Amino acid sequence: MKKAFIIFCLLFLFNSTVLVHGEIENHIFQSKTVSFKGVDNNWEVSHKMTLVGTDILFETTIKYKGTYDKDLAKSPSRYLIKYSHGIIGSEAFLLNKSNEFHSKKRECGGCEFLDKENEVFYEIYWKDKISTVILKRVDQ
Repeated sequence: MKKAFIIFCLLFLFNSTVLVHGEIENHIFQSKTVSFKGVDNNWEVSHKMTLVGTDILFETTIKYKGTYDKDLAKSPSRYLIKYSHGIIGSEAFLLNKSNEFHSKKRECGGCEFLDKENEVFYEIYWKDKISTVILKRVDQ
């Protein structure tokens, strides 16, 4: 009796997995991406958001257009991301020797997926200055 029950459970799980697998692949794990890019006199910025199921992942690249500045590599700057309905988040960053910062793709807890926005704003706080870079949506 135990063997029959185990076989029944395995068959049920296998069949359920096969049937649900197609549903998951088509709906839950389907990803959607939006990208934004912008530039001002000092900075080039790109921001990418990916929606995977209900998780929102994002990654940012910030490049300083000036010559190498050791203060920007040793003393953290900060960016703040704004859009028409509020603020997404903020993070401290340091530039590498190429005058760039590349964030790893990470989860954006509690933020909104910006697929309806045409632009976002990056405020960069650096060396007692504030630069606002307007990022326009880029179609991929």
